[in-house]
Amino acid sequence: MKGGLCLRNKLLCKYICVSLLKFMCMRTNIDIDDDLLAKAQKLSNIKTKKALVEKALQLLVSLENQKNLINLWGKVEIDDKAYL
Repeated sequence: MKGGLCLRNKLLCKYICVSLLKFMCMRTNIDIDDDLLAKAQKLSNIKTKKALVEKALQLLVSLENQKNLINLWGKVEIDDKAYL
């Protein structure tokens, strides 16, 4: 019985680990304009669709963060003495 319990625990652990990995690394299917994708790949020299989409998302996040900073312009006072 002890051997069977150990095997059951190993199988349960393996199932939990696989389930967690699937949850953490879920695939997403998206329909991307083929011409736009080709132009982006040609301009960037990024070879894979995954890398291209990740780069585009990084750029989007960066641009949105810049917009948020611009919206703070004139709303925040900076203490110049703090930098001396």
